[in-house]
Amino acid sequence: MLAFHNNNFIKSDHGRPVRIMSELLASKAIIEDNEIDKTIVIFGSARISPQDKYYQAANNLALELGKWAKNQPEKYAICTGGGPGIMEAGNKGAKEADAPSLGFCIELPFEQSTNPYVDKELEIQFHYFFLRKFWFLSKSAAIVIFPGGWGTFDELFESLTMLQNKKTDRVPLVLFGTEFWKNIVNWQKFIEDGMIDKEDMDFIHFSDDVNEAVGYIVGALPATPLQ
Repeated sequence: MLAFHNNNFIKSDHGRPVRIMSELLASKAIIEDNEIDKTIVIFGSARISPQDKYYQAANNLALELGKWAKNQPEKYAICTGGGPGIMEAGNKGAKEADAPSLGFCIELPFEQSTNPYVDKELEIQFHYFFLRKFWFLSKSAAIVIFPGGWGTFDELFESLTMLQNKKTDRVPLVLFGTEFWKNIVNWQKFIEDGMIDKEDMDFIHFSDDVNEAVGYIVGALPATPLQ
């Protein structure tokens, strides 16, 4: 039997490097085959309902950015983790704008179903979190983070660490929901205790208004302004 037909080998510890490379290269192939140049990434809780104000804001923000993206020379996709809640809202906005709607989905014990607004050809499934994180940041032109739990905070601080250490290009990063973010994280304490430089806070832009957030993102990108 050829090794790549041997499921026992592929699923074993010995086959892990093959599985890792498969996820890396298969994702690359899908992105390139669909000619996606850049992404606008939206993070946030999977537990937020469609009636929540943050769901509505994420939906509207993705809609407006999707409309803007369609007029750019490069092909942008609205990108989420592909699940429910804020992710669903982001993909729904992309669909309403008729913009590419990308979902980086992952196997989880719960909250793992892909929302119906991810384009079928742009639904990418991951097993490994680190590869999913790589692709979230690899093509990102902007990042918007809505309130969320541990997964959202993981994505936030991963993004900030990569920006701080220049492991990714400088991109606008918006924390949407100022009261939530400033109550749940003592940002000033990081500075006071010397854990970050004061200038590191320049990576973050707080916003509570969809139009303001869209204007900030578009103004930070070297592209055609809003019409």
